[in-house]
Amino acid sequence: MKKTFLLLLLFMLMLSACMIDTPAPITGTPRSRSLEISPIERATVEPAYENENIPIQVAVLYQTGNAPRGVYEPSEGIYLAAWLAPHTSKRNFIQQSGKSHAVFVHEMHLDDEVPITWILQCIAALATPLFVVRPPLEEDCEIPIGDKISYLAQRLGTFQLPMFVAFYPPGHEMAPREYYIMFRYARALFMAHAPQVTFVWVAPGVESTVQNPFFPGHDAVDWVGVSLFAGRNKYGFVQDVIEQFKPFYHRFEAHHPIMVLPLGISHFSRADHTYHLQEAAAEIIRVYRELASFPRLGLVAYADAFGIAQTARDDFAISIENELMSAYAKAISNSHFISALEKDTVNDPQWNRSAFLGYYWEGRIYIAPETLQELSIPLPRSSVEINDATFVEASHISGADISFCDIRHVILVAIPD
Repeated sequence: MKKTFLLLLLFMLMLSACMIDTPAPITGTPRSRSLEISPIERATVEPAYENENIPIQVAVLYQTGNAPRGVYEPSEGIYLAAWLAPHTSKRNFIQQSGKSHAVFVHEMHLDDEVPITWILQCIAALATPLFVVRPPLEEDCEIPIGDKISYLAQRLGTFQLPMFVAFYPPGHEMAPREYYIMFRYARALFMAHAPQVTFVWVAPGVESTVQNPFFPGHDAVDWVGVSLFAGRNKYGFVQDVIEQFKPFYHRFEAHHPIMVLPLGISHFSRADHTYHLQEAAAEIIRVYRELASFPRLGLVAYADAFGIAQTARDDFAISIENELMSAYAKAISNSHFISALEKDTVNDPQWNRSAFLGYYWEGRIYIAPETLQELSIPLPRSSVEINDATFVEASHISGADISFCDIRHVILVAIPD
């Protein structure tokens, strides 16, 4: 009896020691791990401000004269794109989201074989391939780097299809001058062997400018890309990706079409080992709605592949969580997000985003005086105060056609010729 008691006591002490070293348990809604391919209902989650009877600020877009568009830049709208994990079926993802995607993303190293099967899957889905090409995994002194780039260009060129190539995105260890030469050299080889491929420069971060030492020059860049990740800590989202994106957008909008490559909204972080599916679902809907207000934002690729942010801290994947996939389906149902590539490049009237927001409230439009000054429109005498700032009601403004777009949730200001 005494021996049994001692064994029991020893077992309890060992159990207590294990419990002390055990990390905090994962809480919240557990993973559904569902890969259902049947269409799902749209999320009912709405941004909180939609239900509040208060003035809400919205973006103001103004129209200027005709301007050349970039290669494959849509005349209006944003290409839907997805960066999926290798095992995720494009067909299933499209069926889950309820909408075809214009672009799918594939990450590869320069010395990898061209994924012919993956390209054929894109063709079957009527989607355009976007390759994120990183440096070779291993140095090979026998094959010059130029030959590897030329081989990839020739292989992609044989398909004679529109494609995007994001060449050597952040993560390489090259010095600025070396990177500058390599990017421009690759661009020249692709122009020779694969002229239908559009070259994308991915900025090192949202703080980048055209003076960034890694910027390869306007003549070598067709599109500019940037990554936006809403990571989490124990208090919520670490950053507002829209606020991060705004200054970056205004620095590059006059030069090139812009893509978000990729976008990720965290629903789980190891900061607190807790799932936040409902909060992430609402943020997905809000972010896509806000992105529709940037005229030269031409492509948004969602980061469904786990670990795509090169960190094991957050989980951005949506295709295995029904609630998140439902929110994504609702977010992209907006007709401003388009499912097919525009191959014809023409000059169209160009919309610009004002640096100053306006208000749309109770059917009336209010414009900031600073926006009118941008457009050289005379300020009317009457004005109103909204949230301690001065605004002008649109009916008092002459010399411009002002309207509100329900689809994009923006104010449009067109100046007649």
